[in-house]
Amino acid sequence: MMKSNQLDNEAASTEIGYVLTFFLGLMFLTTFSIWTFDIQQATEERWTNEAIQENLREIAEAVERSDAAMRLDANASYAEPVELRLSADTGLGLILLLDDEKLTMTDFSESRSYSQEISAASSATHYSEVDLAGVEVLWVSLQNGSISISTQQPGF
Repeated sequence: MMKSNQLDNEAASTEIGYVLTFFLGLMFLTTFSIWTFDIQQATEERWTNEAIQENLREIAEAVERSDAAMRLDANASYAEPVELRLSADTGLGLILLLDDEKLTMTDFSESRSYSQEISAASSATHYSEVDLAGVEVLWVSLQNGSISISTQQPGF
């Protein structure tokens, strides 16, 4: 009887060891999953910010080229397509704003706001407001002394 009782105690100890090992592994797996999720989120945020900055830079360069065309000929018409990064990311709710001083990309709540100054070296007026949800290509155009940005190709 004593031998049987001792075997039962050893078996119970082994089972408790298995359970504790399982829970320890589960804890490590959970911690690792949370850690990798945080890394993925931080990387995605950094890439999104870099893509927004690059979009602003490329759009601002197209606006500057439109200004250059206006300085050469006051009656010039000019249009240039700009392909956007983040075309698949419509969840950001970004709006592009153009005025005579800067180009601004912001969301509806204005929790994200990025700006790129422009020289506005010509006498053209600069004004646009574009919702970027689902947009893959923007058109920067100069027509009738006004530089604007739209999602539609100008008809000239």
